[in-house]
Amino acid sequence: MISISGNALDYWNEHGIEDNERLLAVNCCGYQKLITKDLTRQRDNGRVDFQIIYIVGGQGTFYFENKHTYVSSGQIVVYSPNQSQHYSYYARDYTEAYWIHFTGYAAQEYLEQFGLLNSSIHTVGMMNEVVALFEKIIYELNMNKPLSEHMTTANLIELLTLLGRKLQNKGNRLKSDYHEDINNIIQIMHEQYNKNLIIEDLAKMCSLSIYRFIHKFKAVTGTTPIKYITSVRINEAKSLLSETSLSVQEVASVVGYHNPLYFSRVFRNAVGMPPSSYKEQFH
Repeated sequence: MISISGNALDYWNEHGIEDNERLLAVNCCGYQKLITKDLTRQRDNGRVDFQIIYIVGGQGTFYFENKHTYVSSGQIVVYSPNQSQHYSYYARDYTEAYWIHFTGYAAQEYLEQFGLLNSSIHTVGMMNEVVALFEKIIYELNMNKPLSEHMTTANLIELLTLLGRKLQNKGNRLKSDYHEDINNIIQIMHEQYNKNLIIEDLAKMCSLSIYRFIHKFKAVTGTTPIKYITSVRINEAKSLLSETSLSVQEVASVVGYHNPLYFSRVFRNAVGMPPSSYKEQFH
């Protein structure tokens, strides 16, 4: 299992942290990718803080209202304080998930205002901006820079706002479910991200002009095809840099960039630091 996480404290607290003195505060945040071993969490009495889980690959099995429910890629799970938590990820499903625990006297109000407490499970689709915010929070927690507490809180508010906007924008809700052609292209991008994907060819697969394809793709995903495939490549590069001994040049080649200098420029624009510096954090 690949697991990358950061904690506000120097230790992990399984029962969570409750803080009613601060407006909003991140306790811990992380990313998990199941490869060979399964993972099960069973907290009968839950935790004292809030938790959001964002499934970005495969699926997870969650136990709600005396029954098991499958939560798939593009869905989030919201746990309130002291709510029972029973869920499992299986390696066979290649589950990938981001998670965050947070507290604060305004946490309940934020979640209610954004509609995140209307249900324990919400479908929000694949949101690159949300993934980026999870990763920024993990980075801040690990680097412990000055004022990092305020930065993680700001990132959390933005994350919650994006999720709330997605849920409240009824015109866009579940829009991706009605565009099978774009969903097929998204799947191709994830499976063939390291190949030279030509926008014109992808448009032809959808029987659309390039202009219409780009417009429709952005309406479904919230971003352009080029930005989407770049995000997929960079996310995979981050995983390889943090979890393998591959050099920056080797990683660039693996994710589809034959020019290491160009890869470094794209990576830095997306992540805020060169790939060599990113790799040093984990080795």
